[in-house]
Amino acid sequence: MSSNNQELNIQGYTILKNVIPMELISSIQSYAQEFLKCEKNASSIIQAMSELEILDKEKFYSFCIEMGKILPITQIASISSILSLVKRVLSNENIYLTDVGIFYNKIDVTRLQYDWHTEKSYFPNANEVITLWYPWLHNVNVDNGTMIVADASHKKIHTAEKISVKDGLTQMKIKEADLEEFHFTPCTLELGDVVLFKLNTVHKTGVNKSGIPRTTIITRFTDYQGITTTKN
Repeated sequence: MSSNNQELNIQGYTILKNVIPMELISSIQSYAQEFLKCEKNASSIIQAMSELEILDKEKFYSFCIEMGKILPITQIASISSILSLVKRVLSNENIYLTDVGIFYNKIDVTRLQYDWHTEKSYFPNANEVITLWYPWLHNVNVDNGTMIVADASHKKIHTAEKISVKDGLTQMKIKEADLEEFHFTPCTLELGDVVLFKLNTVHKTGVNKSGIPRTTIITRFTDYQGITTTKN
């Protein structure tokens, strides 16, 4: 665990392998099956998500948010190896969860694609926020558009430009030309693996070339000061 703490501080992110029990992954899938009224397997759930996103974007967004409230996702955030690392980095025993939900990456849904950014742009008044990101239906890799991280980019202050996307996300984009000094690493994760990264770590959504939507779960950890002062 000390090596993960060191890596998080040096690189701005760290990957923990095989830390989520498969029964918790299975439980998340059961909740999705219930929400979406589909079969409990990855292809059926992904298809149901894709159809919902096309038919009713508000209901799709609600599904992504409501899934963040289910018990197994909270249990994953409470796994000892994850939570102890977060407490060490935040130097606090009292940890809060914020902005928990499902992420979705489909190549033709550009409004859900994040360009280079940091969480600092969305939590401008927080001293630190640790983000937990992991797959729950399938492995994530370069082919299906996994998250890409700029190594050690948290050590530099980055200037972001506000970009409005029609019918989509308002983004705080960092120009790739400003990141030439950094090495980019795609987060290759299997089910059960997680990545944790810091508030100022620059990252983006990868290009999904697989033809199959990619979905992951995100949980953010902060302290009381951070959670009450995240937005201007």
